[in-house]
Amino acid sequence: MSHLSILPTVFTDLECLVQALCDEGFSVERSTVLQGFADDSHAVDVLAFQGSAMPLGWTQREDGTIVVHGDIQRISRQPGLEQRLQRVTRRYALLHAMNEVRLGGMGSAELILQTN
Repeated sequence: MSHLSILPTVFTDLECLVQALCDEGFSVERSTVLQGFADDSHAVDVLAFQGSAMPLGWTQREDGTIVVHGDIQRISRQPGLEQRLQRVTRRYALLHAMNEVRLGGMGSAELILQTN
């Protein structure tokens, strides 16, 4: 039987997460409900989906940490999901770092992007 699971993440900035998801082709809804198996559901701050794939949700806790919610058993069967989430994580890290530099008051910074 499948159920919603909550996994801790290193994300702390919902806006960067939303931007990373959108940049990687996910459709995003804010402040909605993630439906699980049967009557299982969970309120989420961000809901992301792509095509007919099972959606994932994220909520930000009071301490600023963000957790992901999803039906792990079902979404684990989606081809390519792991790679898409890795790209989202890399994009989030880049966006978050750029925001930290910009908002951190650093006088100057150099950013070099390399693609493999």
